[in-house]
Amino acid sequence: MNRRSMFSRIFSINIVSMLICIIILGSTETVLMTKYVANQSEEYLSKNAETIRNMIENNISSDSLTSLVSGFAHAVGCYIIVFDSQNKVVSCSAKSPFLDNPPMFVNGEYTKTVLSGQKNSLIGTMGGLFKEVMFTLQMPIKDTSGQTVGAVSMSRPIPEHQKMKYDILKVLLLSMGLILVFLLLMTYFTASKISVPIKKISEATKAFAKGNFSVRVDDATLYSGVDEVAELADAFNNMAHEIEKAEEIKNTFISDVSHELRTPMTTIGGFVSGILDDTIPPEKQKDYLKIVYDEVARLSRLVNSFLDITRLQSDKLTLKPVNFDINEVIRIVLIGLEQKLEDRNISVELNLDEENCYVNADRDSITRVVTNLLDNAAKFTNDNGKITVSVTQSQHDTFISIKNTGCGISDEQKQMIFKRFYKADKSRSLNKGGTGIGLYLVKNILSAHGKDITVNSVEGEYAEFVFSLDKGKYKRRAIESAEKRINDINNE
Repeated sequence: MNRRSMFSRIFSINIVSMLICIIILGSTETVLMTKYVANQSEEYLSKNAETIRNMIENNISSDSLTSLVSGFAHAVGCYIIVFDSQNKVVSCSAKSPFLDNPPMFVNGEYTKTVLSGQKNSLIGTMGGLFKEVMFTLQMPIKDTSGQTVGAVSMSRPIPEHQKMKYDILKVLLLSMGLILVFLLLMTYFTASKISVPIKKISEATKAFAKGNFSVRVDDATLYSGVDEVAELADAFNNMAHEIEKAEEIKNTFISDVSHELRTPMTTIGGFVSGILDDTIPPEKQKDYLKIVYDEVARLSRLVNSFLDITRLQSDKLTLKPVNFDINEVIRIVLIGLEQKLEDRNISVELNLDEENCYVNADRDSITRVVTNLLDNAAKFTNDNGKITVSVTQSQHDTFISIKNTGCGISDEQKQMIFKRFYKADKSRSLNKGGTGIGLYLVKNILSAHGKDITVNSVEGEYAEFVFSLDKGKYKRRAIESAEKRINDINNE
């Protein structure tokens, strides 16, 4: 496929456009100047033709007419013919270089207009009457009744007429030539200003495609003076920056996942091998099998997390909203974390508006949200710290807040913590485990419910995650009906 650069396209299009404009302008100017020169010649000859016509209409004698015509022809530098309504020459200038012999008749093809009573002008030889092209003005002659009885024809050599046009055209062409050179230079610099930055962006894109994620478009392109090009360059740099960060996060994730998988698999392999070769005595095999079971469960949770990510990315996460008690889910998750919390002497405070708080959502996925947030809070809470879980209600929504003391989250990390595979700075985490997908799943599960999650934090003090769910419609009527029956029984 034949490809052309942007520079050549812009340059050629501008050049063709300029040439077309110059041709149109030149043609228009030529026509206008021709009309102008013709009008000037016509105006000059008209005054003399009217003088001759007036004298003829005042019945000048034939001899006087001949002298008059010759005198005017000599003074004006033209050839004059006076002819009647039958195209017969009544009088004409003396012998002239413009024609071989004085004519006896004028070709009727060129006199129809003037003999109809209208002034007429034409350019040509009048059917071969003259030896060269002439500019001819014809003026009708009328009698006292207004009837056209003849005409005066004054012919002037066209070179005088053309010379003026050529002089004007030369000036016009010279001006157009200078304009063309100026426009060519302007087009060259304009096209370069646009094409060179775009070429740099193209080169940077190719380098990026080959795996050089550190490549960026330079400042000269960013400040090229063309807003669209600068926006494109800035968008490329932003994209490159985000992809480079994502690549770093992905590489860290692969390393962490490898470690997460290797540790339980090594443990499982070692204990199973010890049981098979009787290195582990029979009375302790049950304890070690329990450890193997826990490690298998850990691997299963890890694999399920990856499957959840795949479902979220392919929009195949199926939600089955039901009414359930969110307070119950929170208590169950906390019971599962009890040992971890006790080991580090972390206290838990529950602030619940009511004993039971029903919400309408997918129970399994919301359980995953609560588990991930509480596990994350336990991981980053300082020893002897505190986790506070609050559940409040409004008219339509239930708000769940999970707050923990500890290192908190910096403003920079707030922008990143919900990204896939992102992990907070390990040096600040009390537990270096994790794959960086927990909060990513939380964010996307809530988004699938049409909800959002916010982060409030003061670095070095606390971190708080707040999300909302639709209020559930639990069987309040059934409870009231049961209470009414109990009251009726007691009253009896």
